[in-house]
Amino acid sequence: MKLFQKVIQILQKPFPEESRSIYYRNLIFLSVFVTLFLYIFQPFGISTLTSKKFLICLGFGSMTFLGACIYEAFLHYTFKHRKLQEKWTFGKWILDNLCIMIIISLTNFLFARLLIIGHIDWSLFPQMIYSTFTIGILPLIIIGGWSLLKNEKKYQNIANEINHSKNAISKSNEVENHSVFEIPTYQIRYIEALQNYTKIGFINSQGSLEVKTERSTLKRIITETEGTSIIKCHRSYLVNKDAIISTKGNAQGLLLSLSDCDKIIPVSRTRVSYFRNN
Repeated sequence: MKLFQKVIQILQKPFPEESRSIYYRNLIFLSVFVTLFLYIFQPFGISTLTSKKFLICLGFGSMTFLGACIYEAFLHYTFKHRKLQEKWTFGKWILDNLCIMIIISLTNFLFARLLIIGHIDWSLFPQMIYSTFTIGILPLIIIGGWSLLKNEKKYQNIANEINHSKNAISKSNEVENHSVFEIPTYQIRYIEALQNYTKIGFINSQGSLEVKTERSTLKRIITETEGTSIIKCHRSYLVNKDAIISTKGNAQGLLLSLSDCDKIIPVSRTRVSYFRNN
């Protein structure tokens, strides 16, 4: 039971959102791995071929690259699917890649049956799926686990560095009568974007956290709060830097804890340098 709970905890860990360059870099690595694995070990009947073994192995590697590109194009562009960083976990990353491997199985199956054998027998497609998973599961685990551990360690170290630095987040000298929607800036803890609305978390006159929703964009509020302690920390969040009491790290970046506020505010990777250097 403890092992099962441990596995669930690992699968629920936040996973770093991949940029296009990282996605295709990993895809190239996988394609090269497939080519070399097939050529060196020659499984699945490749050893029985009399000629053009390397070209055939290279063909399977190329189909691996093509299949993943097709998956990316249709799912993430045609259907406008997006991986929301706040909800993107290691388990979802694995599931996403298993779906990619099914598409890769299809492209490799068509390549093998049409260009090598000359006809299609769909009853053999499950065998191709099995073969693809057999080859691809190891680099999948290596790539995902390495990325998770590397980013977790990186941002945990940065968070520790910030927490141990007395002047990590400088206090502003703003005038206390500056306000946003009649809420004094010094009372604001965070501002969250919700399409054309924003949620403002602030400490009310009774000293407790209150959330107020206003029709406004984050871009507009950024302009209005320029020069104050309200700063952008994420594409969906502004935070009062004077209210930050501690910083933690996970594979996606930094997480901010605020005074008198239970909500944890994320810091996107592009904004980490600000909190590290100011």
